[in-house]
Amino acid sequence: MSQGGRAEEMAHLRRAIAQIEAQRPRQAHAPILLPLTRALDRALGGGLAGDALHEIAPASPGDGAAAMGFALALAARFMAASNGAGLVIAEDFAAFETGAPYGPGLVAHGLALNRLVFVRTPDAPALLWAMEEALKSGALNVVVGEIWNSKPYSLAASRRLLLAARAGRAPALLVHGRAFGRANDLASAAETRFEIAGAPSVPVAAAGGRLGLPGPPVFAARLVKARLRANAQGPPGQALDDGKIMRLEWRCEERRLRDPAVSLCVADAAGERPRAQATR
Repeated sequence: MSQGGRAEEMAHLRRAIAQIEAQRPRQAHAPILLPLTRALDRALGGGLAGDALHEIAPASPGDGAAAMGFALALAARFMAASNGAGLVIAEDFAAFETGAPYGPGLVAHGLALNRLVFVRTPDAPALLWAMEEALKSGALNVVVGEIWNSKPYSLAASRRLLLAARAGRAPALLVHGRAFGRANDLASAAETRFEIAGAPSVPVAAAGGRLGLPGPPVFAARLVKARLRANAQGPPGQALDDGKIMRLEWRCEERRLRDPAVSLCVADAAGERPRAQATR
């Protein structure tokens, strides 16, 4: 076939594909929102978007595990809501620095190992590429990435991740392992950014011992960035008060976050005071 014949055939194929795409009905769908807690849902306009890029940064060098634990808690929430699969990608140096995921610990954290795929990449560019391709595939319900070298992570790279999440309708959760204390300084196209620190959990009474057992994991979370939706409370483009730290308790068996109320001492009612004095 001559060059002119090939060019004419390719043009014909392009026109045919364009006609098919034009005839295909376009389905408008509402954004997927995952409820988290009452305080966060008010700031996020109903919940965490299931087709966007979300960033998590540790508050201090010792909070890397807490930041990853928070990201995995969100991943467990997304996987439970859609009964789908997830992908966890880690840069090699991040895994060497903070350790590899521990299977029984992930199960105890609320994650199903038979619906998780783990990937290691040699460097940050490979991690970003793998996340982008996984998101665009549309085969996953959540993609978690742990990056250590943030230099290749530019505004353009974050924009590509956001567009891939939109295309595949799956959230991207990116943990910046080395960005401790710099959550406010990151510049990206992410829809939300959290700064996470570990917090003391409420001990659980042991069956036959004096020492209490560790309670559910607790995160001290600060919402640094939120591109608010129309129904969110507060002016557009702003998040919660930057200084406000929320205490979030992760209920692994229920796969949900709680913002527990603070216990306060309450004065006795007037009718109860004589009885209380008589018993003293």
